[in-house]
Parts: sequence; structure tokens; C-alpha cells
Amino acid sequence: MRKTGIRREYPDIPLVGVGGVIIKDEKILLTKRKREPGKGQWSIPGGLVEPGETLVEAVIREIKEETNLEVEALKPIYTDEVVVRDEEGRIRYHYVLIDYLCRLKGGSLRPGDDAKEVRWIKLSEAKKLNLTRSTYRLIDRLTEGFFLVVRNRDVKRVLIGTPRGHKHHRVIFELTDGSIIVFHEATMENLARAMVELEMHPYRKAICLVGRELDNRKEGYDKYQLIEEDIPEDEVIGMITKLLGMERANES
Repeated sequence: MRKTGIRREYPDIPLVGVGGVIIKDEKILLTKRKREPGKGQWSIPGGLVEPGETLVEAVIREIKEETNLEVEALKPIYTDEVVVRDEEGRIRYHYVLIDYLCRLKGGSLRPGDDAKEVRWIKLSEAKKLNLTRSTYRLIDRLTEGFFLVVRNRDVKRVLIGTPRGHKHHRVIFELTDGSIIVFHEATMENLARAMVELEMHPYRKAICLVGRELDNRKEGYDKYQLIEEDIPEDEVIGMITKLLGMERANES
């Protein structure tokens, strides 16, 4: 950790901090803080922006110092603030936080001076930890539902293949805005079969697939699969039209 003239406690003005959101195999990288604020709690790696640094330079440096990992900062995805008052009501800490989505480039994971521990945590289980408030809100945002429409013009490229050390294919959509969507092999197989059924069958108009947990799956295969639900086709079409907000508009 560098020593600067920045006064962290009882600052005259709010301080700017950055954080790095690094996700790998549905896990997020978290650090256990050694110092206040949030001592002993888990957060994404990050820290204060130093005079003369850009936000991107700061997040890359902080991640390196706290985790020994090298990253590329892609884009800001979340902002928050932390205001902590003392017993007399004076502002002890005030941070404005800007979190960047980062892509892992290299390095070997180990905790730095400001981190007691660093660990990859499943996104679905992260909120069970003792998180800082800002990190809890961030993960809540990352795991909430969203609405996304992808057309050909939104796609930069599609990669299909098996990652090193894994058994099953991944289909990766890189979008023109920098977003990445990853589909597992079984998911794409289910979707492909449904699409072929619609295209080839002379009368079928719609299909609804739902997630189901199957018994007696082969070892190494996901027990959750997309299975066709017995729903009338007109009802499925109505659901699609409503979800896309096209009750009164024609699809472009």
C-alpha cells in the first residue's frame, strides 16, 4: 500500500475509491479487509484513487496490490457511496465508490498488505458472507434479473469451443458494448432442438422450455435441464408478446 497525503479519517471532502469486479466460472473475487472501514468484512478488491491517477489506473493498481492479479479494466458498472459517522455524529469516513468490470489477464492469487484473505466465491453464495454494505448492494445488483434483447447488429463475435481443462463446450457472445454472455453446452443444445422443432414442424408456432432438476444424470453432466412445458401455444405467444411489450407495436 502506498503512503500518500490523503487523510482517510475525518476528511475535508469525500474521497474517491475504485473497486474491481472480477468474475470467473460464476465466482466473484472477494477480499477480507484488514483495515477500517469494514475491517474483517469481505469486499471486492479496491481502494482510493491517488492524485494524478486515472480511475482505470487506480483499479488496476489496487487489484495488483491486494490480490497479485493483473487485470484489464473494461468499464464502470456500479457506483455507490459510504458515509460512516462517529459517536458524536461527525463524518469519520466518506467515500464515493466506482466499481469497474475487469478481465483477468494473469498473476497468481495471494493476499496483499490490505487483504487478510482473498477467495473466489460463488455469486449465488456470496451474500451469505459478512460483506461490506456497498459490496452487498453490488452483488445484489449483479444477481438481480435483467432484460436484454440481442440482435445481429449487437454482436461483435461468437466463440464456440471447450475451455482448457473442461469437458463441455461454451458459447460466448461478445457484444459491441463490451458485454459478454456465456451459454453452457447443454443450454444451447436444448435451445437448438427447440428452434429446429419450430422451423421444421409444419404446424408448431411456439415452445416453452422450463428449468427442471433431473435424477440419474451421468457423472459430469448438469442435473438441471431445459424441458418442454405442456403449455398451449397461444398462451406462450401471449407471454412472449407481453414480456417484449409488443401488445400495441409491431416487431421491428
